[in-house]
Amino acid sequence: MTKQMVRKNIVKKRSVTFKKTKTISASIVTEFKSKKRCAPKRAVKCVPCKHFVRKSAVKRTSAFRATASQVQTVTAGGPSVQVLFQNEDFDVNREYNPLTSTFRPRKSGIYSLSAAVTFALVTATPPINVQLTIRVIGTNQAITDFEVFSTAAGIIDASGLLRLNAGDSVQVFIGFSGTAPGGSIGILPESLTRFEGARIR
Repeated sequence: MTKQMVRKNIVKKRSVTFKKTKTISASIVTEFKSKKRCAPKRAVKCVPCKHFVRKSAVKRTSAFRATASQVQTVTAGGPSVQVLFQNEDFDVNREYNPLTSTFRPRKSGIYSLSAAVTFALVTATPPINVQLTIRVIGTNQAITDFEVFSTAAGIIDASGLLRLNAGDSVQVFIGFSGTAPGGSIGILPESLTRFEGARIR
């Protein structure tokens, strides 16, 4: 009689234990499912990602490159001549005018500018002194390179950083000396004769 009662109690306890375990397991599963449903909703908003894309796009809004398409003649001892870059390779923000070979930034900032000119002696005799200048019209700002050439042809380039204001006019000029009066050089229309720039800040 006593053994039967003990067995019944054991069975009941086991049954209770099983039911409790089952109840706990069900609640854990329900909670897990609810968390799983909510997870994608939390991941939809990505403010830092959007901010990063916009910031990167702003940095790329000003960039241009142009090359010369015609021969230009420069006379020794005369005033510097504006170099023409009629062939526009690209102009991201429509700031470069190939008709006037002038760059006008739409936004103030720091710009990286570069220019190069390939030339050959026409009637000039070496050695010659060549000066290439990237000039901000109406200001004292300029990037200049001065070189001496003792060959029949050469290439000169100038590059640097300038702080530009919106609407500034930037052009490239070249001049040379050191030869007989009336001597001349010809600027060659090559891809190496180029004018380019981009805003970096």
